[in-house]
Amino acid sequence: MTMKKLVLCLSLACLTSCAGTRQTGAHMTSHADALNIIGFPLLGNDYDAAWAKVPEGATIHSVMSTPRDWTSVSGILNNIFGVTSTQVSWSE
Repeated sequence: MTMKKLVLCLSLACLTSCAGTRQTGAHMTSHADALNIIGFPLLGNDYDAAWAKVPEGATIHSVMSTPRDWTSVSGILNNIFGVTSTQVSWSE
């Protein structure tokens, strides 16, 4: 039973967060994803991780983020157990 729990925990740790930047010409998009369990993002906040990829002085075009509030149905479901993501479109 202990080995099954260990495999489950390691699997969740590998899937918990991801961040990166994609470039198309002069336009860049930084993104980050995080797995939330009972309101706590595992291994980092997706919003902060996405903004950390944007250099200072960049021109921001748009920001999209999944709801993480406790007032909407989708926000509650994402906080209990879900994946949240943030995308920041920018150019230098």
